Amino acid sequence: MNIRPVREEDIEAIINLFRINYGEDYAIPEFYDPMWVKRGIYSDHIIWLVVEDEGRVVASGACILNAGDYNDNIGEIGRVVVDPEAGDKGLGRSLLAALIDASDERVEFAFAEARTTHPKTQKICERLGMVPLGFLPMAYQMTWRESFFIHGQLFGNGRVLREPGDVVVIPEVEPLAKLSLNNLGLDDSVAVQAKVKPYPSEGKFDVKPLTGEAMVRLLKIEHGRYVEPEIFSALQVDMGYAQLHARRADYLVAQAGDHVLGAVGFHFEEHDKTVRLIELIGEDDTAQGTLLRMAVESAEQKYNAEVLTCDVNAESPRLQQSLLEMGFLPAAYIPGMVFHRTHRPDVVKMMKLRVKWDLGPMELTDISREYFDIVAPAFEKAAKELPHC
Repeated sequence: MNIRPVREEDIEAIINLFRINYGEDYAIPEFYDPMWVKRGIYSDHIIWLVVEDEGRVVASGACILNAGDYNDNIGEIGRVVVDPEAGDKGLGRSLLAALIDASDERVEFAFAEARTTHPKTQKICERLGMVPLGFLPMAYQMTWRESFFIHGQLFGNGRVLREPGDVVVIPEVEPLAKLSLNNLGLDDSVAVQAKVKPYPSEGKFDVKPLTGEAMVRLLKIEHGRYVEPEIFSALQVDMGYAQLHARRADYLVAQAGDHVLGAVGFHFEEHDKTVRLIELIGEDDTAQGTLLRMAVESAEQKYNAEVLTCDVNAESPRLQQSLLEMGFLPAAYIPGMVFHRTHRPDVVKMMKLRVKWDLGPMELTDISREYFDIVAPAFEKAAKELPHC
């Protein structure tokens, strides 16, 4: 067996591996397009390796390096496929180890998303040594709204850079937190704070879309950016007005006269009809709560979003509670997912569904089912309370 970088002449063999494993039903249909695969091979943000056995490609896998912020050191593991005839020879784990090694210590947290329509990708992730960390119900629009599991693993300094003593979660997050920490072999003790007050959300401010002039003032506010960030994403005001506009990120800015109080950012993904909250900036609690409410209202009224998501700092129980009271529910707990200044905070992935509860056909592995049993009942109950359900 020989693990090596992918070459252009491997394209046909890789596409064939996907057909052997998935027929024509792989989650990303572009994988059957030779030109699309070729662009991935030459991308600066992708490490793509294959396993060769006696001159034949029997496995393929890639690590996508731009999944998070530039300093998060996150790698998204994808394009993983193994020839069933190659047998269980530890190819998956060897491939993952080679991908992490090839990243030159750029990956401290790696993750992958696994489909639930069949157990193949769940089993592949488990064989890679990536453990389930959450269940994302009806997350992506395919033939129907499919659910996914998120799997992950910490590497290098990822475990050392966590500061578990800073974690404070609301009671609704605790079961997920304990399960994820256990799955990663970490201490599952976590501080739980009940009866948390959400951010006040009925402030009276001038709220307007972000402008270049407001951007200058906004960049002077450190809270929510450099100091105690509460939402994590790859899109931030630091990128500049032009970049945010190019990526179609929306920002609402709260002002009292000429004084900028804060801002909230969100991004609409049209294909999946999903809005993701990407940043919450400000030192005024009422401004933050009001902006958060208005962002959710905009997602629902302007974009008619079917799913809303937010990656919340596990050290921020007030934001967890605020989102909970706006209809969000915890779907995943991801230890050490991101990097901020001196440590790797844990992340609570919260979601809000605005569609009829219909998971479609599902096949789960035993370890994945543990997350389904924690996450799904609360979402199903919430869906039944929607007006159109």
